[in-house]
Amino acid sequence: MTDGEGEDQHGVARSSEEDEERRRRRHERREEHKRKVRRRRRRKRLLIATAVTLATLLVLGVVWFWWTFGGLQRMPDAVGQAGTDGPGTTILLVGSDPGATAEGRSNRTGWRDDLVRSDLVMLLHLTADHRALYVISIPGDGVVQIPGLGPGTLSDAATSGGPGLVARTVEELTGSRLDRLAVLDLNAFREIVDVLDGVVVDVPRDLCGLPAGRHRFDGQAALDYITLDPCMPRKDLDRVERQQSLVRALMRGAVDGGKLTHPLAVNRMLRATAGHLALEKDFSYPSMLGMLWSMRHLRTGNTTFLTVPVAAKPLATQDGADYVLLDEQRDAELWTALQQDRLAEYLALHTDAEVLGGS
Repeated sequence: MTDGEGEDQHGVARSSEEDEERRRRRHERREEHKRKVRRRRRRKRLLIATAVTLATLLVLGVVWFWWTFGGLQRMPDAVGQAGTDGPGTTILLVGSDPGATAEGRSNRTGWRDDLVRSDLVMLLHLTADHRALYVISIPGDGVVQIPGLGPGTLSDAATSGGPGLVARTVEELTGSRLDRLAVLDLNAFREIVDVLDGVVVDVPRDLCGLPAGRHRFDGQAALDYITLDPCMPRKDLDRVERQQSLVRALMRGAVDGGKLTHPLAVNRMLRATAGHLALEKDFSYPSMLGMLWSMRHLRTGNTTFLTVPVAAKPLATQDGADYVLLDEQRDAELWTALQQDRLAEYLALHTDAEVLGGS
């Protein structure tokens, strides 16, 4: 074989190898392109599926939200007119007379009626560290100074000036600026108790034919339990004591009893509450959820119920109506502790305070 023939054969072999290399590269590019196309298609399908899932969840969430909270009423903004904005969160909860609102209130007139017939009046103070809750009861028949009107009850304030005057009266009484005002038709208690399949209440004293001790109540029995009755010797003070024992039983059944771990039970309790509750217009739903989240550590063990100090002779009657007289000097110490978020220290110094439970 001559040198020329060898070179030709070598050139042919090299050209064949180059062709094969080009074909291999083209094949790799085609396969890479196909892989890219498949990846894009998978990503597109994933994005579409994700979007459809999120849209479905959003629609279901909106439907659930309105179904659960559709009964929630709104009232004009009321708090923040007076008092010191101290540490912690303080909410004024006012509840209507269950005796006047029985049988589901088919003739319901809304939060205005609930506010005017105020029976339950509680200040809920969540400490700044969110680790303790103090529930301070003010007798609904307690005599307070209403700005611009003089002595009267919170019902008088509601009649004369609505939620704004009620909030301002309490803020001037306590010296603390309220964070929120809530108005509740106490028939919510009946529905919540039934959701919990009844609650066990520690009845504090023999009264109206009901002996002291632990008793299980269904919803209607619980509502009857906190209704003012002529057989109560201390009038509204006895009713306050019963209100506190029922609220404590509700907490025990819902929180300590583990009911809040059952989504259906939680939803039923939320619906029962929202259907009888009125909140201020500026209390947004995100704020509500944030406040509920801040209360996640609360149990009956770190919730303390106490009653505002009353006069040595607390009961008075005028024009056929019963009133409860407060002790302004002793109250001032309690309100100072509230302003400073030092209620635990107040209770340690005032062992004679009327307290249900302990923190």
